[in-house]
Amino acid sequence: MKDIARELRVDPLNYAGDLKSPIGFYLRQSVFDEKTKSEGALRKKLYSRIVSRQSKDGSWDNLFVSTANNLWNLALLGYDAKDRNVKKGLDWLFSTQKYEYRGYPGFFHSGNRKESSTMRSTHYGEFGPGCTIFYTTPYAVHLFHMYGLDKRKQVQKTVDSYLKFWTPDWCGSWCTINVLRMLIEHPKSMNTKRVRNGIKYLADIQTKTGSWKGFPFYHTFHALSRAKQTAAKKQLERTLPSIIRRQNKDGSWGKKEPETQTFLVLDGLKNAGLL
Repeated sequence: MKDIARELRVDPLNYAGDLKSPIGFYLRQSVFDEKTKSEGALRKKLYSRIVSRQSKDGSWDNLFVSTANNLWNLALLGYDAKDRNVKKGLDWLFSTQKYEYRGYPGFFHSGNRKESSTMRSTHYGEFGPGCTIFYTTPYAVHLFHMYGLDKRKQVQKTVDSYLKFWTPDWCGSWCTINVLRMLIEHPKSMNTKRVRNGIKYLADIQTKTGSWKGFPFYHTFHALSRAKQTAAKKQLERTLPSIIRRQNKDGSWGKKEPETQTFLVLDGLKNAGLL
């Protein structure tokens, strides 16, 4: 694949350079390799702000959505599972793994009545508003992956369950891309037939413009950027003209959630070796 940085209409650092957020910090550090003394102060400030809102039980507002997003933010800032507040948050997530789905164990749900409405009104991060249990469970496994907990028996149990029943047309597009994203990156599932079938399913619905019919463009692009299969890389190549065309004048991508969508594009390009 080629480096498309020179083909972009605007230098994306114009936008990312001004973001005083975990996403901005991550993009400057990990995508653009912009390391300055001021970034260390910003990291500490953002950490303090995030953990100041954490409840004693380790959650944020006793909501999976809030807890997951804050743990994602802490991972973007470079904190690991040894951090006291991260550990408390991860322990709370593990405590919500008490549900079965059609007889398959290992599913996550907080039981909070506000969960579904909060999820559907939140468009931040790598996961989108599908059915609640197909948002919370893949997101939880993704976080455990980010924090190096892939080998935990509780995590392996969940992945095993998905490998036994999941197919790419099991539910709607958000549910599909949420689950496929998680299976693509987990060591236990990344090279399985389930993942190959999921990637082929997306290839079959990819349009001439590079988008995927009925699927969220930026999330699908980012999910495939983590795949090692040739079929995924071919889809990413077909998408590049659309990536270039969709960039905003300020260097960002997206309209409703430009910070998240810019992250998905730039991190995806980095994952695929295109930046």
